[in-house]
Amino acid sequence: MVPLDAIRAAAVALGLALPEEALTRLDRYVALVFKWQRLANLTGAPDESVFVAEHIADCLAILPWIGDAPLADIGSGAGLPGLVIACIRPELEIALVEPRAKRARFLQQCVIDLDLPRVRVINLKVEEWQPAALPEVLICRALSSLESFVDSTRHLQTPVGRLLAMKGRIPEDELAARWAAAYRVNVHPLQVQGRDTRCLVELRPGSGSA
Repeated sequence: MVPLDAIRAAAVALGLALPEEALTRLDRYVALVFKWQRLANLTGAPDESVFVAEHIADCLAILPWIGDAPLADIGSGAGLPGLVIACIRPELEIALVEPRAKRARFLQQCVIDLDLPRVRVINLKVEEWQPAALPEVLICRALSSLESFVDSTRHLQTPVGRLLAMKGRIPEDELAARWAAAYRVNVHPLQVQGRDTRCLVELRPGSGSA
């Protein structure tokens, strides 16, 4: 299956009706990932179809919870999920925060090649980033723990903001930790074809479950 067909199939399986422009942009993004793979070591996927199945589909599954507010992808890496979201929602203000220089250069090239003028690449550790305007949504896919996500982004959190963490199984031990009492928590199951259990953990400042 060619990447464009695989992307279309992944969207259909999730019940998403994506415009052709978004599908084409995602197809170009996948091609860029593999063009830059040797230089920036972007993915462990052996080919484009596996990348779509294991990574693109995963990111498509969170679209219902993204909203319309400015967003920052913390530890963006290969652009997952930030660039995937931007390919579908190019009107959103999105910051891709990535400390590794080679990956940041890749992300910047994607912004240019995919014509995404509302996307900014921030080549800094998240702890060093001091934006003039705080993003309302902070999202991560590959950070090691919820606690590290929360701790590293405290200076970016706002009373009306949200933190979204893409996880495998529900991290019940983490959510039972003391730090979690300061947040309202929602866990959204994700049904991604061919993947083990996935979920999106949503944290809002303020004690008690949402």
